[in-house]
Amino acid sequence: MMNLKSNLIKKILIVLLFGNFFIIALSQNVDHTAGDHYVGGHFVKRVEYNLIIDGNDNYHNLYNLKSKREEEILFFGNFNAPVEFFYSPSFDGTSSFRIMRDSLGATILEIKYFSNYKEAQKGVSDKYPLIGFSPYSLTSLDKDYKDSISEYNRNIANKRVEEIHKLYKVETLTLSISTQFSEKLYEKIILFIGNFKAKGVPQIIEDGYSVTFRTVVDDEVWTLEIHMPEGDALKMADLCLQIIKDAKKDELDEEKYISVLDMY
Repeated sequence: MMNLKSNLIKKILIVLLFGNFFIIALSQNVDHTAGDHYVGGHFVKRVEYNLIIDGNDNYHNLYNLKSKREEEILFFGNFNAPVEFFYSPSFDGTSSFRIMRDSLGATILEIKYFSNYKEAQKGVSDKYPLIGFSPYSLTSLDKDYKDSISEYNRNIANKRVEEIHKLYKVETLTLSISTQFSEKLYEKIILFIGNFKAKGVPQIIEDGYSVTFRTVVDDEVWTLEIHMPEGDALKMADLCLQIIKDAKKDELDEEKYISVLDMY
Protein backbone atom coordinates (compact mmCIF):
# COMPACT_ATOMS: atom_id res chain seq x y z
CA MET A 1 0.00 0.00 0.00
CA MET A 2 2.90 2.32 0.71
CA ASN A 3 4.25 1.70 -2.82
CA LEU A 4 0.87 2.60 -4.30
CA LYS A 5 0.69 5.72 -2.15
CA SER A 6 4.18 6.90 -3.10
CA ASN A 7 3.49 6.21 -6.79
CA LEU A 8 0.27 8.22 -6.70
CA ILE A 9 2.01 11.09 -4.92
CA LYS A 10 4.76 11.04 -7.56
CA LYS A 11 2.14 11.19 -10.34
CA ILE A 12 0.51 14.22 -8.71
CA LEU A 13 3.77 16.09 -8.33
CA ILE A 14 4.84 15.24 -11.89
CA VAL A 15 1.64 16.86 -13.17
CA LEU A 16 2.57 19.97 -11.23
CA LEU A 17 6.05 20.18 -12.77
CA PHE A 18 5.58 19.62 -15.90
CA GLY A 19 -2.49 3.65 -29.46
CA ASN A 20 -3.95 2.11 -31.38
CA PHE A 21 -3.07 -1.59 -31.20
CA PHE A 22 -3.36 -3.95 -34.18
CA ILE A 23 -3.78 -7.67 -33.57
CA ILE A 24 -1.78 -8.51 -36.67
CA ALA A 25 1.32 -7.13 -34.96
CA LEU A 26 1.17 -10.02 -32.56
CA SER A 27 0.88 -12.64 -35.26
CA GLN A 28 3.95 -11.49 -37.20
CA ASN A 29 7.62 -11.83 -36.32
CA VAL A 30 6.85 -13.53 -33.02
CA ASP A 31 9.92 -14.41 -30.97
CA HIS A 32 8.99 -17.64 -29.21
CA THR A 33 11.25 -16.84 -26.25
CA ALA A 34 8.01 -15.49 -24.82
CA GLY A 35 8.34 -12.89 -22.13
CA ASP A 36 11.56 -11.14 -23.20
CA HIS A 37 11.67 -7.60 -21.84
CA TYR A 38 14.62 -5.65 -23.25
CA VAL A 39 15.74 -2.38 -21.60
CA GLY A 40 12.26 -1.40 -20.48
CA GLY A 41 11.25 -0.41 -16.98
CA HIS A 42 11.67 -2.27 -13.71
CA PHE A 43 9.77 -5.48 -13.00
CA VAL A 44 8.86 -7.69 -10.05
CA LYS A 45 8.16 -11.40 -10.44
CA ARG A 46 6.67 -13.27 -7.47
CA VAL A 47 5.68 -16.87 -6.81
CA GLU A 48 3.84 -17.40 -3.53
CA TYR A 49 1.31 -19.64 -1.87
CA ASN A 50 -2.17 -18.86 -3.13
CA LEU A 51 -3.73 -19.54 0.27
CA ILE A 52 -2.41 -18.52 3.67
CA ILE A 53 -3.68 -19.17 7.19
CA ASP A 54 -5.41 -16.42 9.11
CA GLY A 55 -3.58 -16.06 12.42
CA ASN A 56 -6.59 -14.83 14.38
CA ASP A 57 -8.52 -16.88 16.92
CA ASN A 58 -10.58 -18.70 14.30
CA TYR A 59 -8.02 -20.25 11.96
CA HIS A 60 -9.09 -20.48 8.32
CA ASN A 61 -7.55 -20.14 4.90
CA LEU A 62 -7.38 -16.77 3.16
CA TYR A 63 -6.30 -15.82 -0.35
CA ASN A 64 -2.81 -14.36 -0.41
CA LEU A 65 -3.20 -10.72 -1.48
CA LYS A 66 0.30 -9.52 -0.60
CA SER A 67 1.19 -8.78 -4.24
CA LYS A 68 -1.91 -6.65 -4.84
CA ARG A 69 -2.12 -2.87 -4.77
CA GLU A 70 -4.98 -1.08 -3.08
CA GLU A 71 -6.66 -0.47 -6.43
CA GLU A 72 -6.37 -4.16 -7.37
CA ILE A 73 -8.11 -5.16 -4.15
CA LEU A 74 -10.74 -2.51 -4.88
CA PHE A 75 -11.32 -4.16 -8.27
CA PHE A 76 -10.79 -7.84 -7.47
CA GLY A 77 -11.75 -8.14 -3.81
CA ASN A 78 -10.21 -10.83 -1.61
CA PHE A 79 -10.00 -13.51 -4.31
CA ASN A 80 -7.24 -14.54 -6.73
CA ALA A 81 -8.79 -15.49 -10.05
CA PRO A 82 -7.15 -17.97 -12.46
CA VAL A 83 -6.26 -15.07 -14.78
CA GLU A 84 -5.97 -11.39 -13.82
CA PHE A 85 -4.64 -8.41 -15.76
CA PHE A 86 -4.25 -4.93 -14.28
CA TYR A 87 -3.32 -1.75 -16.18
CA SER A 88 -2.19 1.34 -14.27
CA PRO A 89 -1.29 4.43 -16.34
CA SER A 90 0.17 7.63 -14.93
CA PHE A 91 -2.42 10.07 -16.22
CA ASP A 92 -5.49 8.02 -17.08
CA GLY A 93 -7.95 5.67 -15.43
CA THR A 94 -6.96 2.23 -14.21
CA SER A 95 -8.61 -0.77 -15.89
CA SER A 96 -8.45 -4.53 -15.53
CA PHE A 97 -9.97 -7.89 -16.34
CA ARG A 98 -10.13 -11.31 -14.80
CA ILE A 99 -11.38 -14.69 -15.94
CA MET A 100 -13.35 -16.74 -13.44
CA ARG A 101 -16.52 -18.75 -12.93
CA ASP A 102 -19.75 -17.19 -11.75
CA SER A 103 -22.10 -18.62 -9.14
CA LEU A 104 -23.73 -20.85 -11.79
CA GLY A 105 -20.40 -22.27 -12.95
CA ALA A 106 -20.26 -20.35 -16.25
CA THR A 107 -16.92 -18.96 -17.42
CA ILE A 108 -16.94 -15.17 -17.49
CA LEU A 109 -14.67 -12.32 -18.44
CA GLU A 110 -15.09 -9.51 -15.91
CA ILE A 111 -13.91 -6.03 -16.91
CA LYS A 112 -13.47 -3.33 -14.26
CA TYR A 113 -12.48 0.30 -14.70
CA PHE A 114 -12.92 3.75 -13.18
CA SER A 115 -15.78 5.46 -14.96
CA ASN A 116 -15.16 8.89 -13.40
CA TYR A 117 -11.35 9.13 -13.35
CA LYS A 118 -11.10 12.70 -14.67
CA GLU A 119 -13.96 13.96 -12.49
CA ALA A 120 -12.40 12.39 -9.37
CA GLN A 121 -8.99 13.86 -10.18
CA LYS A 122 -10.50 17.30 -10.70
CA GLY A 123 -12.44 16.96 -7.46
CA VAL A 124 -9.32 16.38 -5.33
CA SER A 125 -7.34 18.99 -7.28
CA ASP A 126 -9.96 21.63 -6.59
CA LYS A 127 -10.30 20.62 -2.94
CA TYR A 128 -6.56 20.32 -2.29
CA PRO A 129 -4.67 22.74 -4.61
CA LEU A 130 -0.90 22.49 -4.84
CA ILE A 131 1.55 25.40 -4.90
CA GLY A 132 3.62 25.47 -8.06
CA PHE A 133 7.10 26.75 -8.82
CA SER A 134 7.96 28.69 -11.94
CA PRO A 135 11.32 27.94 -13.61
CA TYR A 136 12.58 31.33 -12.39
CA SER A 137 11.52 30.78 -8.78
CA LEU A 138 13.39 27.48 -8.56
CA THR A 139 16.67 29.41 -8.60
CA SER A 140 15.58 32.68 -7.00
CA LEU A 141 13.58 31.61 -3.94
CA ASP A 142 15.10 31.07 -0.55
CA LYS A 143 15.91 27.40 0.13
CA ASP A 144 13.98 27.27 3.41
CA TYR A 145 10.92 28.72 1.70
CA LYS A 146 11.15 26.22 -1.16
CA ASP A 147 11.53 23.39 1.36
CA SER A 148 8.44 24.55 3.23
CA ILE A 149 6.44 24.66 -0.01
CA SER A 150 7.67 21.20 -0.95
CA GLU A 151 6.61 19.86 2.45
CA TYR A 152 3.21 21.51 2.05
CA ASN A 153 2.77 19.92 -1.38
CA ARG A 154 3.70 16.49 -0.01
CA ASN A 155 1.08 16.81 2.71
CA ILE A 156 -1.51 17.96 0.18
CA ALA A 157 -0.60 15.05 -2.12
CA ASN A 158 -1.15 12.67 0.81
CA LYS A 159 -4.60 14.14 1.37
CA ARG A 160 -5.40 13.73 -2.32
CA VAL A 161 -4.44 10.04 -2.18
CA GLU A 162 -6.64 9.48 0.87
CA GLU A 163 -9.57 11.23 -0.78
CA ILE A 164 -9.37 9.91 -4.34
CA HIS A 165 -10.38 6.32 -3.57
CA LYS A 166 -13.55 7.57 -1.90
CA LEU A 167 -14.51 9.37 -5.12
CA TYR A 168 -13.71 6.69 -7.69
CA LYS A 169 -16.66 4.84 -9.21
CA VAL A 170 -15.86 1.30 -10.32
CA GLU A 171 -17.70 0.18 -13.45
CA THR A 172 -18.09 -3.58 -13.99
CA LEU A 173 -18.78 -5.31 -17.31
CA THR A 174 -19.36 -9.08 -17.35
CA LEU A 175 -19.27 -11.22 -20.50
CA SER A 176 -19.79 -14.96 -20.91
CA ILE A 177 -16.87 -16.53 -22.76
CA SER A 178 -16.09 -19.98 -24.10
CA THR A 179 -14.07 -22.56 -22.22
CA GLN A 180 -11.71 -22.77 -25.20
CA PHE A 181 -10.86 -19.06 -25.04
CA SER A 182 -10.48 -18.98 -21.25
CA GLU A 183 -8.27 -22.08 -21.19
CA LYS A 184 -6.12 -20.80 -24.06
CA LEU A 185 -5.50 -17.45 -22.35
CA TYR A 186 -4.85 -19.16 -19.02
CA GLU A 187 -2.28 -21.46 -20.65
CA LYS A 188 -0.49 -18.58 -22.38
CA ILE A 189 -0.37 -16.40 -19.25
CA ILE A 190 1.22 -19.30 -17.36
CA LEU A 191 3.84 -19.74 -20.09
CA PHE A 192 4.41 -16.00 -20.31
CA ILE A 193 5.05 -15.50 -16.60
CA GLY A 194 6.98 -18.75 -16.25
CA ASN A 195 9.30 -18.01 -19.20
CA PHE A 196 9.68 -14.28 -18.57
CA LYS A 197 13.28 -13.09 -18.91
CA ALA A 198 14.44 -9.50 -18.66
CA LYS A 199 17.53 -8.37 -20.59
CA GLY A 200 19.78 -5.36 -20.47
CA VAL A 201 19.68 -2.57 -17.88
CA PRO A 202 16.32 -0.99 -16.96
CA GLN A 203 15.70 2.56 -18.07
CA ILE A 204 14.95 5.37 -15.62
CA ILE A 205 11.30 6.19 -16.37
CA GLU A 206 9.43 8.58 -14.08
CA ASP A 207 5.89 8.05 -15.34
CA GLY A 208 4.44 5.90 -18.14
CA TYR A 209 2.32 2.92 -17.14
CA SER A 210 2.56 -0.42 -15.37
CA VAL A 211 0.89 -3.74 -16.09
CA THR A 212 0.36 -6.69 -13.79
CA PHE A 213 -0.25 -10.26 -14.93
CA ARG A 214 -1.41 -12.80 -12.36
CA THR A 215 -2.41 -16.46 -12.49
CA VAL A 216 -3.05 -19.32 -10.10
CA VAL A 217 -1.07 -22.52 -10.73
CA ASP A 218 -1.98 -25.41 -8.43
CA ASP A 219 -1.30 -24.12 -4.89
CA GLU A 220 0.67 -21.06 -6.05
CA VAL A 221 -0.19 -17.57 -7.21
CA TRP A 222 2.21 -16.13 -9.83
CA THR A 223 2.47 -12.37 -10.27
CA LEU A 224 4.48 -10.36 -12.80
CA GLU A 225 4.41 -6.56 -12.59
CA ILE A 226 6.23 -4.58 -15.29
CA HIS A 227 6.73 -0.85 -15.65
CA MET A 228 6.79 0.16 -19.33
CA PRO A 229 7.03 -3.34 -20.87
CA GLU A 230 9.09 -3.94 -24.01
CA GLY A 231 9.61 -6.85 -26.41
CA ASP A 232 7.27 -9.81 -26.00
CA ALA A 233 6.09 -8.36 -22.68
CA LEU A 234 4.74 -5.35 -24.59
CA LYS A 235 2.98 -7.64 -27.07
CA MET A 236 1.24 -9.51 -24.26
CA ALA A 237 0.31 -6.25 -22.52
CA ASP A 238 -1.12 -4.86 -25.77
CA LEU A 239 -3.10 -8.05 -26.31
CA CYS A 240 -4.66 -7.81 -22.85
CA LEU A 241 -5.41 -4.11 -23.28
CA GLN A 242 -7.11 -4.84 -26.58
CA ILE A 243 -9.29 -7.46 -24.88
CA ILE A 244 -10.50 -4.74 -22.50
CA LYS A 245 -11.13 -2.27 -25.34
CA ASP A 246 -13.02 -4.81 -27.46
CA ALA A 247 -15.09 -6.04 -24.53
CA LYS A 248 -16.12 -2.49 -23.59
CA LYS A 249 -17.26 -1.93 -27.19
CA ASP A 250 -19.04 -5.33 -27.27
CA GLU A 251 -16.72 -6.37 -30.10
CA LEU A 252 -14.82 -9.22 -28.45
CA ASP A 253 -13.96 -11.72 -31.20
CA GLU A 254 -12.83 -14.89 -29.41
CA GLU A 255 -11.76 -16.64 -32.60
CA LYS A 256 -9.42 -13.77 -33.44
CA TYR A 257 -7.72 -13.99 -30.05
CA ILE A 258 -7.57 -17.77 -30.06
CA SER A 259 -5.83 -17.75 -33.46
CA VAL A 260 -3.32 -15.16 -32.24
CA LEU A 261 -2.65 -17.03 -29.01
CA ASP A 262 -2.13 -20.27 -30.97
CA MET A 263 0.79 -18.56 -32.74
CA TYR A 264 2.28 -17.04 -29.59
